[in-house]
Amino acid sequence: MKRIILYCFILLLNSIINLACNIQFDNIDNLNIYRNVYERHIFNISGQLQYCPSSLIIRNISLSNPILKRLSILNVTFFIQTNRINITGLARLVGFAPVTIQLYFQHDIDHRSIEYSIKNATNQQKQCGKLSSSDRNEILENCPMIKFEDGYYILKQTINVAVKRRQTIIDILFTSVVMFLVTAGTLCIGCGLEIEQLLNNFKRPIPLIVGLACQIIYLPLLAFAIKKIFQLDNSTSLGLISTASSPGGGSSNIYTALLRGDVDLSVTLTFLSTILAFGTFPLWIRLLGDRIIDFKKVKFPWWNMSISLLSLCLPAIIGLLLRRYRPVLAHRIGRFLNPIAFGYLVFILTFGVYINMYIFYIIDIKSIMTCCFLPWFGFIGGSVISLITVGDKKKIIAICIETGIQNTGVAIVFLRLTFPQPESDVALANPILVSMAIPIPFIILVLTRSIMNRFSFCQKFLPGKHEKKIEEKEKPEKTLIKQLLNETTNEDKQEQDQQIHRQIDNQSS
Repeated sequence: MKRIILYCFILLLNSIINLACNIQFDNIDNLNIYRNVYERHIFNISGQLQYCPSSLIIRNISLSNPILKRLSILNVTFFIQTNRINITGLARLVGFAPVTIQLYFQHDIDHRSIEYSIKNATNQQKQCGKLSSSDRNEILENCPMIKFEDGYYILKQTINVAVKRRQTIIDILFTSVVMFLVTAGTLCIGCGLEIEQLLNNFKRPIPLIVGLACQIIYLPLLAFAIKKIFQLDNSTSLGLISTASSPGGGSSNIYTALLRGDVDLSVTLTFLSTILAFGTFPLWIRLLGDRIIDFKKVKFPWWNMSISLLSLCLPAIIGLLLRRYRPVLAHRIGRFLNPIAFGYLVFILTFGVYINMYIFYIIDIKSIMTCCFLPWFGFIGGSVISLITVGDKKKIIAICIETGIQNTGVAIVFLRLTFPQPESDVALANPILVSMAIPIPFIILVLTRSIMNRFSFCQKFLPGKHEKKIEEKEKPEKTLIKQLLNETTNEDKQEQDQQIHRQIDNQSS
């Protein structure tokens, strides 16, 4: 990103100083970037040749395109009568691609000189445009943009083509399915919650404080340390810091339930961290990203953060109400948690990787490593800190998962609002890669557990069957159902006893 900004600055400086004899391209911004290009689309760039010596005429034209994987040039034409140049190309990949145009001039032997308009021109532009002599030194002195090589006067000019990514129906479908799976999983989790257990987290707040500290303090500092160690560019750094500064990922509750952690603590941490993120997210962006981005141009995704909070609270509250007033229905809904969690893992690592395959072409191996290190070292750091301070196994699992999983949706919306395309598309690769790297440890754990269950010599490392039976007996849904069944059987026995006593009384009378 630094190279691109420096390169655009040099182009802008050259265009300001040496305006005599140049190509004025249409629809470019102040940084000499043409942005009306989308990937996998054919584009046209046109420009006007102006303020060149009238004694010269174009004999040849060539283009150089160093980044062939970004775009390919299909055709280049120049019209002498109108002094216009037209470039046709095919955009292939998201990012920036510099295209250099070289015009080769010679003296006009046939007296077919090109006439240029000199209205509103500077003195240097007028002097260069009116030159009719064939004196080489005079031409090179008055027209600094022109160089002389191998018998030709050469005008070389570079334009930066920005290839953007267009959002498709598949992207919308992917986002919708992910939101549905997370909402359905949160509903299943809510059906297994108890208000008393949630309140116990506030009565014994040490695990809650440790979890919030890991999410809000440890992970942003970890992202900043990764940035310094790997010397990341601005776009990668901001993508990583914004991802680490947005806690409250809804999928953390699903992973906690899948690994049999403390779901009540996980839901409480997600709820509190999402609320606190309204203050901590802009604070960390200001502290850690002050040298990366102009804070005046930052646009924070308050609406998206509110939607994330609502999508967590609403299904959890519905699950709690079902748990209280319809316990049998809540028990049946809760059975779908494991299939939903496994389906979510498979969906992210298959379809999610497929639709975001483009990011593997626009970033290097260093960026991939850093995006994997952020959640993985978040899991490790959260587990070590909670192991020292808390000690309870289920709470350690919950804090570990909550630390490593962040709300990447907030970071994605933040980057889209702050940067134009394709700068935002390049920066978005970081939170997308983080979301892809998160499920990998869980897939490994689930597969390892299933493999160990198949072999008898490995079962000694897993919890025994008697422990599972105890856990099932202690589930509130099953105990409540058994109590209801016991009440009905006791009532039937009482009625039978009353009938027997009546019969005995009748016989005695």
